[in-house]
Formats: sequence, structure tokens, C-alpha cells
Amino acid sequence: MKGKIDPVFEKLYNDNVANTPMKPIDLSLLRQNYSVLYSYGTAPAPEVGKVYDSTVTVESGVQLNVRVYEPPSAGPWPVHIDFHGGGWGLGDLNTEAHICKHICSKARVAVVDVAYRLVPEHAFPTGVLDSFEAVKYVHEQGARKFNIDPSRVSLGGVSAGACIALACAHLARDAGIPIKLIAAGTPTIDDISKYETAAESPFKSMQENEHAPTLNWARLKFFDKLKWSSLPADAAAYAAAKKRVSWFHNLFEAPDFTSLPRTVLFTAGADPLRDEGERYGSLLVENGNEVVMKRFPGVPHPFMHMDKDLWQAAEFIDCTAREIKLALHSV
Repeated sequence: MKGKIDPVFEKLYNDNVANTPMKPIDLSLLRQNYSVLYSYGTAPAPEVGKVYDSTVTVESGVQLNVRVYEPPSAGPWPVHIDFHGGGWGLGDLNTEAHICKHICSKARVAVVDVAYRLVPEHAFPTGVLDSFEAVKYVHEQGARKFNIDPSRVSLGGVSAGACIALACAHLARDAGIPIKLIAAGTPTIDDISKYETAAESPFKSMQENEHAPTLNWARLKFFDKLKWSSLPADAAAYAAAKKRVSWFHNLFEAPDFTSLPRTVLFTAGADPLRDEGERYGSLLVENGNEVVMKRFPGVPHPFMHMDKDLWQAAEFIDCTAREIKLALHSV
């Protein structure tokens, strides 16, 4: 990775991470620490009017935990629905709390952060389907429960959360739910289970960033195997579960790319997922959708969590909040 990384990030990584002893991955321990994994680079977030935890009910009757951020002004507010990252198996309502506060404060919107169910305890694509159920709930019940304006809604997230937001754009369009904007940061798009090695991927960034810090080919394959391990082992049950997966394992296989919401898509120069995210953005454009794309140079996949030190992270947050504000406050 020599010469591909911003020197500010290189120092940040070397000072805080590089000398950490290698250990086998313990999923429960990783989950406990995931939301503070990049706290060495995270700046204090602005205060907002109110923060509280609540629930939304999905179709099966399951209660999903959500965290709601309210501006200090009186509602009803436009609302941004956030889906956290974490490779489908990690993350919680603390993972992107600082980003949610920035969006709430700078865009003057309520934010509803969704704790979808994780693999491997819940078979993929439960997280995607949970998240869309949350979108439907906010659309139908949000005015009463959260004092929001259901005609002014945006969706967003980072990594797996960005994939969820992009998938929900298709589902919302098909369900007639109006979504003003999708804000996707470093999304995962392709199905890498098709490839044994990084060299087999058609995306150059997989080879360029095969050994990138924070997220690399080996870690992508770990999370991918964790995702697929969530499906039942029994052959008949596996076949039924695989049918439920549909195109959610590979957004390039979505059946219809027309009439999707305006999309803001941010990628990172030192991220293996960079090129597939940009190809997805181009596919949206080719199908007549309005897209803003920006690549932040010299930074790895989760750079947006390091806004104390990285200008790229601070700009990512500011650009995301500005796009949401323009989309949800425009007449």
C-alpha cells in the first residue's frame, strides 16, 4: 500500500493500530468493541435537541430497536433513516452515532438509526428486509410516533448499511413509498463469493487494495463467509433460504434500475470496494437516474469515522449533511 495512503492516515494507523498483536477473531468480542474501533480518530459530535431510543415493528411482529435524533426546532421534521455498517454481522446503535448527530444538526432533520438483525444468528438477507420494514413503518407511522413528515424522507448508511439503503431504494420505488435521496458511503455491491482470490474480481480496486488497512480482501472474505454461514445447513431449507436472498447478495442483479431516487455515492481511494461502488453509480446514471459521485483519495473503507484527523472524513460528513438538507428542505 506504499504511496496509496494519505500520510495523515498512515500516521494515525501506525500510532494506534499497527502494533496491535494478531489474534484469532472472536465475534462476540469484536461486536463489543466495534463501535469504538475507530474512536482514536473520531471528533466530538455536535449536540442535538433530543436523543432517545424507541422501537419499530416489522412484519413478523419483531420489535427492532431504533435511536431517534431530533433537532432543537419544533417538528414535524423531515427524516433521514440510517442503516449502520458492520459487514452484516457487526454494528449497533452506537456505530454511527456521531454521524447521525452531525446529520441531525447540519441538515436540520430528524434521524432514525435502525438496529437491523445481524448474521449469523439471523439468515441473510434479514438485515435488508428488516430495514425496509423500518422504512415502511416510518412512512406509515412516523408522523404519529416520531413527529416527522413522511413525504420528506432520505435513506443512507455506510458499507453494508449503504448497500441496505441502495436496496431499499428499489423496494420503496416498487411499493410507492416516496424517497427524496439515498446517501451511500463506501457501499458493498458485488457478490465476492464468486471469486476465490482478489485477482479474479473484475474490479481493479480489489487488486490495488488487496492488503489495505482496516478492510482488505481477507477481511472481506471473512465477512462474506459469515454472511453465507447464516443460511441453514439442511439442503431443502438452504434452497428456500437462498431463494429469499434473491438479488440482495449482488445489487448488480437488481431487476430494474429505472426511476430510482437521487443518489449520492461516496467512495474511498484505498478501499477494495471502490470500483464496484462507482460502477453501481454509473449503472444508475445509464438508467436515467440523477447521481452525485465523489471519490476521497488516500483513505481506506471506514475513513468517515476519523473526522478528528482526516479532512476527507470531515468533508464526507459535511457533504452528506448538505445533500440531505438540500433534498429534504427544498420546495
